[in-house]
Amino acid sequence: MSASVFDLALLLAVLAPLLLAAAMALRPMRPAALALAPWAALPALLLAVFGPTDAVLHLPWLLLGTALGLDETGRVFLLFTALLWLISGVYASGYLAGKEGRLGFFAYFLVAMAGNLGLILAQDLASFYLCFALMSFASYGLVVHQRTTEALRAGRVYILLVVVGEIALFAALVLAMSAADASDFAAVRSALAEAESRDLILALALVGFGIKAGVLALHVWLPLAHPVAPTPASAVLSGAMIKAGLLGWLRLLPLGELALPQWGVAFVVLGLAAVFYGVAVGLTQRDPKTLLAYSSISQMGTLTLAVGLALMAPELYPGLTAAIGLYALHHGLAKGALFLGVGVVGPARGRERRWTWLALWLPALALAGAPLTSGMLAKALVKAEALRVPAPWDSLVTALLPWAALATSLLLGRFLLQMARPAGKAEGHGPTRGMIAAWLILLLTVALVPWWVAPRPVNLWSFETMLASAWPVLLAVPIMLGTAWAVRRCRLRLPAIPAGDLLVPVGLTLGLVLRAACWLSEVALPAAREAVLSGLGRARTGLDWPRLGERTEADLSAWTNALVVLLLLGLIAALLGASHA
Repeated sequence: MSASVFDLALLLAVLAPLLLAAAMALRPMRPAALALAPWAALPALLLAVFGPTDAVLHLPWLLLGTALGLDETGRVFLLFTALLWLISGVYASGYLAGKEGRLGFFAYFLVAMAGNLGLILAQDLASFYLCFALMSFASYGLVVHQRTTEALRAGRVYILLVVVGEIALFAALVLAMSAADASDFAAVRSALAEAESRDLILALALVGFGIKAGVLALHVWLPLAHPVAPTPASAVLSGAMIKAGLLGWLRLLPLGELALPQWGVAFVVLGLAAVFYGVAVGLTQRDPKTLLAYSSISQMGTLTLAVGLALMAPELYPGLTAAIGLYALHHGLAKGALFLGVGVVGPARGRERRWTWLALWLPALALAGAPLTSGMLAKALVKAEALRVPAPWDSLVTALLPWAALATSLLLGRFLLQMARPAGKAEGHGPTRGMIAAWLILLLTVALVPWWVAPRPVNLWSFETMLASAWPVLLAVPIMLGTAWAVRRCRLRLPAIPAGDLLVPVGLTLGLVLRAACWLSEVALPAAREAVLSGLGRARTGLDWPRLGERTEADLSAWTNALVVLLLLGLIAALLGASHA
């Protein structure tokens, strides 16, 4: 690929979905734009397959000096991201056929796609942040697409966390650019290793990227958004967009520069906790898409753990980066296939339902890490690198990874059982041929693409490796059968933890705080105000103090307004800190 063609491909990868979204605003162009929308990710996919590595397009006139390019890590992320957006777009054409809101869905879909593809190609912090924000805010339209009560609630939680994450991320990137006096990632990573504000930047990056990556305690939007979003939107939310936070860590954190054992421990502990917490809560869910959302939280815990290992041992950075990229590709394709499979198997009937349900086993076994699947390949690479980290984490991580595979096997076994039952509610019509064809192509990529991308050489054919990948899946079978027998015999029923889990105690706490605030504003503050007014005397000023006080109380009693004020103050503080640094 020549330099001029490469530059054009880079621009088309980002501009094609944006131009199609803009064309939808013009009535005469809408039919053509809707027809081309499912194929908008094709230029990015061709770039991922045929584009040269380490070539960069510089646009000094854009933002702070934009640079777009493709490195080895970016190629892997662009490959599965573009592939998943392309297949989900084709799937969406059949899924939304004859439904209202098709135009609005594809408009948000294309803008979010442009942001997702753009942040992968971005080689500088400013363009990365712009694309990250574009993807995050456009995704709100996908979450609330159905406009149901549940969708609007999920949208409120999602957009609130997006705003918090964007503020934290903006502050982290501004501080990082100030420390490096540059905006390209390579210079920032080197400068960050010695920066005085390094710990603050890492903490902000953990929150800003962690919200998107589903880090434990920041994950609550995932199980709320996935069940209410249209199935093709759920596929890209969980398969592609959730990896943007992971890529942000790989781009920004000083991995390979120096050892940060404290931060490494924090990432490893958060990752391990998410692995088992996601499964524990997911096992109580009765909606298949909610269960898959908790599975994503668990799987992203493994990737968070891997980032922590790289922070502990910088000499392992090259091998761990390759393992993380392969694991992200494996999870993105397999999880996307499971979400799209819900939309195929759910409304199917008769023989079609039986064979489509059997086809679901391929991505489910891959996520569980069964022998000869992409999951076995990805998990074996992570485990091989974990053996080389300092004690005691080498023994602890390698000992817990097989049990994490067992937990995942149990969760996906429950998912397959849920999908085997007749659907409680159909999605409007049976799966179209286009939906089935797109899904089958994605299943084929789950089986083949990870092996094509895997680093060479890879020795996975030993008896020990096969046994390590087989026993968690095999052990899950008697555990599930025994549990089913005990539940039936004792007439037990697992309590369903509400989707969003941690939002329940947080909501109760906020409710108490707001009630206390209301009491304070209605009882205590008026009494204090009257005492102040009587001391000062109203005649000495030209201000209407009672009216001013009432208006202030009314504004502050609206918690959403108070939250906006708090976020703006945080942004101002971050900017002041950046200028001081």
